[in-house]
Amino acid sequence: MRSPKVRSPHHPLRVGRSRTGLGLYAVESIPKGDFIIQYWGKMLTAEKGDELDNKYLFEINSKWTIDGASRRNIARYANHSCRPNAESDVKRDGRVIILAKKNIKPGDEITYDYGENYFEAFIEPLGCLCDKCIEKRAEKRKLARKKSVAKKARSARKADKAAAPKKRAKAKKAKARAKR
Repeated sequence: MRSPKVRSPHHPLRVGRSRTGLGLYAVESIPKGDFIIQYWGKMLTAEKGDELDNKYLFEINSKWTIDGASRRNIARYANHSCRPNAESDVKRDGRVIILAKKNIKPGDEITYDYGENYFEAFIEPLGCLCDKCIEKRAEKRKLARKKSVAKKARSARKADKAAAPKKRAKAKKAKARAKR
């Protein structure tokens, strides 16, 4: 694999509206494997990080955490996705970089998987809003509607079957009256 191209500080990214609030978007094409941006901020001990009520903490290891809450850290706007187009990589020196996992086209939102712990703590209680999860929920609703319609049709057929002997009996009585 070729070495990733390092982008200048004037990266081809923009912050814009996304389904989850604000998101990070590519302004130009980013080839698979290329460096996108570095996630940076104050280095904190894990204990201090646990004390903060902050969603922008990036856990490096069991001892260190990066507090990426500064708005100057635009990498914080890269949102979570269960089917991401980027991935985070923690370097030996503690730097966190975001790399393209797929070819990213201009206008695509930069997303990566935040990890199981973050997902369970912050995303799952509210419901994941990534494209994959929204598609999954829509498919479940579609299936549930199909099942509901099929169930109603079955019960209507059952009711018709149950009513059929009564209808025949009524028809026979009416025929008998007509003959008199």
